[in-house]
Amino acid sequence: MTQVSNLSYTNFLFIIPRSDDEAALLKLRAAGGLMARGFFNDYDADGTREQQPRETIQFLVADGDRHADSGIAAARYIVQISGKYRPRLLEFELELRRRIGDIADIIAIDGAERQPRYTSADMYDFAYKAASPRRSGRITRNAFVLPMSKSAQWWKKSSLERHTYFYPHTDAGTGCPVHGHAQTAQEGIATIYRRLYHNPDGYERNGEFDFITYFECEDDHVTTFDRVHQGLRDITRNPEWVYVEEGPLWKGRRVLKW
Repeated sequence: MTQVSNLSYTNFLFIIPRSDDEAALLKLRAAGGLMARGFFNDYDADGTREQQPRETIQFLVADGDRHADSGIAAARYIVQISGKYRPRLLEFELELRRRIGDIADIIAIDGAERQPRYTSADMYDFAYKAASPRRSGRITRNAFVLPMSKSAQWWKKSSLERHTYFYPHTDAGTGCPVHGHAQTAQEGIATIYRRLYHNPDGYERNGEFDFITYFECEDDHVTTFDRVHQGLRDITRNPEWVYVEEGPLWKGRRVLKW
């Protein structure tokens, strides 16, 4: 598989409390507050800033009740840390586990930002130039985290063939014209902030996700996110989704602190 360079790293730590008592919550809040020192809090992120901070942290709280018994769908809290130096993120994770190990379970998923792979000048103008900038958590308070993988059949395709699924094209199976990924997601381009993180260790790794997709939006555009998500799942519009294996969709809110 072609080797690519990681531009930066991120780590999503999904936290599943073992109890909901106030003492456990106080301990979790104290650990988060202490460990956030030295990181820029992404709750105050501003897309107009010319140079982004080197190391960032953000806190998320799940919306509504958790119904799953285990796994990331059961997580009540998330902390996301990002930076250029991957061992620093691992150190954070290990220290957080040490501090709260008796009150919560932690599931970690690593990601890495990379240069866009399926793009062109036209795609840049369509999907990236008009993309929503990042705003403060006081404005875009809703967050969505969706890990996913692509099937073995996807990775067997050539890079050029995979590329076509992101553009309007004629579906080889049906002979019908389809929108492709970019046009199907068009409604969310200017209203939903999005980031794609790759597995930093490569794709098709047993028991791991290939990607983490992350989104933020204002309250008025939660329904926009839902429509775009459902549209991408519609293989008559976006045949790429035949090859997508979704993890649980986690929904929550950005907060200054737990």
